[in-house]
Amino acid sequence: MRYLGTGRSGAFEWLFQRVSGVALVILLGVHFILLHYTGSGNITYEAVAPRLASPLYKGLQLTFLVLGLIHAMNGIKLVIDDYVHREGWRIVLTSLNWVATLAFFLFGAVTVLTFSVQP
Repeated sequence: MRYLGTGRSGAFEWLFQRVSGVALVILLGVHFILLHYTGSGNITYEAVAPRLASPLYKGLQLTFLVLGLIHAMNGIKLVIDDYVHREGWRIVLTSLNWVATLAFFLFGAVTVLTFSVQP
């Protein structure tokens, strides 16, 4: 099946949604285990802050952020390709999708990367 007016099949996007969905479920499981079954079991600032200050945990959170955002952006792009048939609207909506994804990435990355435990 070809998208109307795009000149591509969308097979890569379709496959990426399935693979990234499985990866996100695995990352969610790791996140859940780390958060609920390691340490004191309390989900408070005092318990989570030292963990988030760790480079390994920051890497896990950034991986979760990037993969989740790309998965979501790709899903929205697939919906736009399927239901928006006018080229102009498709370009506008796809551009807004990219801008929103970049903004969410910057907000999330700044939050994770600049986090440090206050004495």
